Formats: sequence, C-alpha cells, structure tokens
Amino acid sequence: MSQKRDGSALAYDEAETVDRGSDRSGRTESRRELSLLEGEEVLVDAQPTWWNWIGHAVGGGLAGLVGVIGLAAGSAAAGVLGIVTGLVIAGYIWYRRNRVRYLVTDRRLVVIAGFTARTTSETWMEDIRGLQTSTTAFSRGRGFGTVTVSHAVIPQGFSRTSALSLSGVPNYADVANTIRQRQSERKAGDY
Repeated sequence: MSQKRDGSALAYDEAETVDRGSDRSGRTESRRELSLLEGEEVLVDAQPTWWNWIGHAVGGGLAGLVGVIGLAAGSAAAGVLGIVTGLVIAGYIWYRRNRVRYLVTDRRLVVIAGFTARTTSETWMEDIRGLQTSTTAFSRGRGFGTVTVSHAVIPQGFSRTSALSLSGVPNYADVANTIRQRQSERKAGDY
C-alpha cells in the first residue's frame, strides 16, 4: 500500500499472476523467474554488459599470455599456472555476468540474482524516493553505467543503504529515464 499525493491510498493487486514467458519472444527465462502481475508489462530486461569486467578480462588475458609464453620457454609449471589463472578469471567473468538480470516493469523494478539459488529484490515504482546514476568516462563512452534507486534519499559516503543497484546496465540513461517516466505516471495516477 502506498500513499498518493492527494492522501488517498493506492493498493497493489498481487492476487493474480500471469506467466508471460510463453507468449513473448526474447528473454523469456527471466520472465518465467518473475511472476508478473495481471496486466503487468516488462519495459526493460537487461544484464550487466561485458564491459563491466574489462579490467578482469585484461588481467585474465595477460595471465593466459604469460602461461603461453611460459610453455614456449619450457617452463611447464609457469605455463600451466598462467593458463589456469586466465581460465579461472574468464569463468568468473561469465558467472558474474550471467547470474544477474535487471527487470523494469510498468509497476516494479526487480533485480534477479543467482543460478541455482535465486534472490529477487524489488521495489514498486510508487515507492521510489531517490534515483541516482553514475558512470566513468570509459563506461559513458560505451553506453553503460549504474542506476541506483531507493526508498529514501540515497546517502553518500561510507553509510549503508537499502537501495537497489543496477550495475553495468547497458543504456543506463534510457533505463533511468524509463524508471522516471513510469514513476511519474504511477505517482500521478496516469496508468
């Protein structure tokens, strides 16, 4: 339950759910992981971009290169260690990227994480109080960044926050604008 600006209460209809995975193409797996409410529509379905782990990839590539050079120089131990280190880093990157999915619906913002054990964190559009975007020069040039939303003003510094963070999301500015637009419509009652 959330309060509208005019003081009236807005109730959430959570009673009925619909499996939308079978009637839509694209990323149906994440839609099956999340029970959509009746009439709810997915606006954004994204994963962190591969660019989010470019530093790790460079380190893994260098470790693999050292391993290949070690094997060529006749040092089997250094070669195997370098190649195994490179493969472990590549596996880590693959795991980190593929275990997270970000969904923005016309009613909610949801972060789904995990492979075998799933964790979902969500907030209703009406309940979002703060929205923050951040990016670096490198990530801005490639079109990805972080969108953070919370139920209150997002604190800065070393404090802990209960905000949802969409890290490394492609087209972060478009995702933030989608959230702002839907939040505005939901709070104004224009839905």
